Amino acid sequence: KDPQPASNPFKKKPRLKWLRLINAFCYALSALIVLSSIHTSSNDDYEDAEVWMTNQTLLSVAPYTQFIWYALYFLQGLFIAAAYMPSLWSSEYLGYTALNHTRSGWKAFKKSIPVEHFPVLCASTAISVYSYFKMNNMSLALGSSCASTIFLIVIIRYQFLVTPEPISYEEHFRGIKGWFRRRRVDADEDLLNEDLHDQEFRSQIQQYFFLKLPFELYAGYNLAWSVSIVSIIVHREITSEELDAILACVSLVALLGVGCYVMWSEKKGMFYGVGAGLAWYLFGVFFELLYPSSTVVYNFYSDAAIAVTKYMAVSFASLFVAAVVVRAIKYVIKGGHRFYEEDSEEDEDDVRKIVLHGIAAAESGGKHMIHEAEDGVVHVSTTVLPAVAKAVENTSTRSIQAVESTGRRGVQAVESTRRRIIEEAADEVDNISVVIDEALDEAEEGVIGALEAMGI
Repeated sequence: KDPQPASNPFKKKPRLKWLRLINAFCYALSALIVLSSIHTSSNDDYEDAEVWMTNQTLLSVAPYTQFIWYALYFLQGLFIAAAYMPSLWSSEYLGYTALNHTRSGWKAFKKSIPVEHFPVLCASTAISVYSYFKMNNMSLALGSSCASTIFLIVIIRYQFLVTPEPISYEEHFRGIKGWFRRRRVDADEDLLNEDLHDQEFRSQIQQYFFLKLPFELYAGYNLAWSVSIVSIIVHREITSEELDAILACVSLVALLGVGCYVMWSEKKGMFYGVGAGLAWYLFGVFFELLYPSSTVVYNFYSDAAIAVTKYMAVSFASLFVAAVVVRAIKYVIKGGHRFYEEDSEEDEDDVRKIVLHGIAAAESGGKHMIHEAEDGVVHVSTTVLPAVAKAVENTSTRSIQAVESTGRRGVQAVESTRRRIIEEAADEVDNISVVIDEALDEAEEGVIGALEAMGI
């Protein structure tokens, strides 16, 4: 069966269309500020060379590292474009469907819906980058960067919570194959397995690159960038080679711990972008120490401090790259493998799991239908019922008028009949009076004739 088109969350909620436009505007404005700031403040083109030199620490990165912002904003552009794509605009990772059943404002903001937090994320990012490159205000840059980290964590956590548990394609295939066999129906195993795999696999890849990777990659890079800003602030306040070296080592170990925990703690959350963002920044640290863009670092720090920081950075970056590659290969092998095992005693369990999965999907669909019914009730109560009441009122008025008219006509008919009856009765009375008079005259004549005959 062909896949059904996703429901349009913007159809009945005009406010969601406005939110979509606001997100696009905030994205464009933030991209303009950030990209113009890093483009005009790179390396030798830095507006104040002395300030740039004082900001060089063991965790400073090579100038090319800043160009990751172009990749970040390209991916965020995909996130904005997803709101205009029918195949993605109803995704839970985006958040418009959840807003379709929730009032916007503070209540929706507290639910951590991504599209509600995206404008403030754009604002904090623009302030952070502009403060760092153009204003040389590291305190404001650090505060804005920490705010961006908080918003990113909130968005990633929401997307993690709505991510379904990983589905075993082996269980799907074996269960459905067993169902066909018990009913003595021939099924093309190649086509069956291909459909089960390809549709779900393509959908997951598309949703990850459009809706999750933009925030994961930014979260990993922004975390490392915030640590480097802390090192600059400490370096400015306390000029100590030993303290800077210790702080650099502690920061690198902390980044390694956070990255490993995020990437390996949960099976259903892939978080490739977090590891990739951290690895990109750490490689920038390594190449800056290997091929320095200025002699400031080598003039201030000892060769031992530089060597330790350099090799720690490249080692940890390599670990992150290896973790990303291993997880990606594992996911592709697990998701892309075709299973052609013979039917076994576990078929019943497999079918039961599929049925439970179908029940869960039905419950989710039922909840969606309930929400749709609630919207329908609201529409009926606000639009249809007043129209029906007005129609009933008009009908009642016309009915009363018709009854009154009929009553008046009935009264007139009764009055006319009464008059006619009275007139007819009067005529009958007159006729009876004439007959009585004639009878009296005849009786009188008979009496007179009888008296005459008797000679009286």
